[in-house]
Amino acid sequence: MRAIIGPETRLKEALDLDPRVVDYVVSLNPHDFKRLCNPLMRRLMAPRITLSRVAAMAEVPVSELLEGVATLGGVAVKHEHREQPLPQSPKGAPSWVMETDPADARIVDLLPLDDALDADPMPPVMREIKALSPGEVLLVKHRWEPQPFYDVWTKMGNLEWFAERINDDEWWIRVRRVSG
Repeated sequence: MRAIIGPETRLKEALDLDPRVVDYVVSLNPHDFKRLCNPLMRRLMAPRITLSRVAAMAEVPVSELLEGVATLGGVAVKHEHREQPLPQSPKGAPSWVMETDPADARIVDLLPLDDALDADPMPPVMREIKALSPGEVLLVKHRWEPQPFYDVWTKMGNLEWFAERINDDEWWIRVRRVSG
């Protein structure tokens, strides 16, 4: 029986199907996915991200991504899936963002880690998020919009966030704990 992939298939499983899948995924959004060419980043990122999240990050329909991976990997696509909306950042800044002075926020600057591609950005961010008191804000500086974090933060509950592109190579993500 041939393997089957779907929106909830982890990127790691897709990458394990055929070496060409890495190049295909990178081609969809080189800015976000060229990190997959680094073995450490591939090991850290790929198990955490579903193919539906990859499609959202690449701004392509999930069905298109699944067909591309399936063709390269020689697998079937699970067609009877209903696309579930993924957590996203609001399009406009919520009032709490406008009311928060960045100087009053905790800050995690991931830019040096992002440039080196030699460490996992998740532990320092999660450590600071877990330490937030209700109403307190964390400012994360990152090279990419951290969409995979949105899935984690949604599961944690009691958090809201807003991601803002500062320039082509820098995002500021504000995260606030809304209750204990």
